[in-house]
Amino acid sequence: MELSSVPRMAAGCRVHATQDVLLIPEGTLNLTGSAREILLRVDGEKSVERVVAELLQEYEGVDAREMQADVLGLLRRLEERGVVRA
Repeated sequence: MELSSVPRMAAGCRVHATQDVLLIPEGTLNLTGSAREILLRVDGEKSVERVVAELLQEYEGVDAREMQADVLGLLRRLEERGVVRA
């Protein structure tokens, strides 16, 4: 997963409408911190770079490098689990 990657959720995976969980075929994954906000932007159209830019606009004062590292870290972990694809 790179900044230019365009991630999308794998088939059968989605963010729950009202709870901080990610629904996956095997069950659920609890979402903490900014994970929900990141995953709500993973739509198969936006690049990772654009997701980071949107989050930086929403959360003013956050360090851009830290946000970038957080987003890439989450997406890479979920990619390893087969939940997100690029």
